[in-house]
Amino acid sequence: MSKLKIDFFSFNLDNPVIEAWFGGMYRSFFEALESLGCEVSHSMIRPHADADVLVVPVGGGQDKSAAQAMRSFGGPVIMNVGAAAYWFRTGFLRRWRSQILFVYGTDHSEWSPNRFAELGIRYHCMPFASNPAVMRPLNLPRIYDVVFAGSARSGTGRAKYTDLLFDELDPAKALFIGPGWERYGFPNQHIAWGQLLNLVYNLGSICINISNDEQKMGNGTKGFQRLDANNRLFDLAMAGCFQISNAPQIVRRYFDESEVIAIDEPDEWVGAISHYLEHPTEMESLRKRARERALAEHTWEYRAKSFGDTIKELLPKWRSSPKEYSHWQKLSQIRDLALWPYGSDELMARVRRRVGSTTAGAR
Repeated sequence: MSKLKIDFFSFNLDNPVIEAWFGGMYRSFFEALESLGCEVSHSMIRPHADADVLVVPVGGGQDKSAAQAMRSFGGPVIMNVGAAAYWFRTGFLRRWRSQILFVYGTDHSEWSPNRFAELGIRYHCMPFASNPAVMRPLNLPRIYDVVFAGSARSGTGRAKYTDLLFDELDPAKALFIGPGWERYGFPNQHIAWGQLLNLVYNLGSICINISNDEQKMGNGTKGFQRLDANNRLFDLAMAGCFQISNAPQIVRRYFDESEVIAIDEPDEWVGAISHYLEHPTEMESLRKRARERALAEHTWEYRAKSFGDTIKELLPKWRSSPKEYSHWQKLSQIRDLALWPYGSDELMARVRRRVGSTTAGAR
């Protein structure tokens, strides 16, 4: 049997910011797919015509380029999507439904799979993972009480935790890396995903993991519309670091109470930090168990196998039935090929996010 050829289109790894934040993780995923016998390619202008399946990102202004790539390719497509609470364009999805093999994203709430199921589209939850060759214990002196690497400007809600934290903790005993933490005395500095980030994590007695409000988005009595685990959850576990999260709704899908501490009430969250700083020996068993879980279930090889198995399940079904668009369907797709690449809901979400990030800095 020939290798399964997967072409990833326009994942923006030529953008230095995207490369710094996600490049190493993408490469870990691609290498894992190749280790399973897949042939992975990357395209920017036009998709590779000889691929068995095309992967395109949508949302964030990428819908037009995704539509152009799908039209050019003509074959089965996998969409990399954000949470349906943030991106869900019914008309766009219906116009391209015939080519969509499945969609995948990191949201593990019930909202995303249910919304896509309404259109007959399979949603595959694929959370982030970690690479044990990069994220690993270093046995360094833990010279900081608390370490955090991440932006204060991505979404809202982090300040209610960090304000209380620094009412109790001397900032000189902490290391925060990322934009927006200047109000606590930290410079605006950035760090790329990789070996240096792993070193920074290993310098902290406690690595905090603060999800923003959007990553754990609720909708009253309807439950959660979005539950997005960040890559930090898996990287800290793989690095053998003790972490305290503010998102038990997210963490408990992947780690239990003996592996990662997760508390959503700010007062209790800060109290837990104080407790473990006073009882450092209690951290060791959690570090060990979290890493064991990460090695068993949260590697990129583990994610790649699930991703590849879904392709192998659905691709023969797609090939067994004709997928030609009618003349009228092709005409309706012109709006996606030429017009504004944002849906109205996404535009409003972008405005709310921008307003939230500019107001989050006020203490």
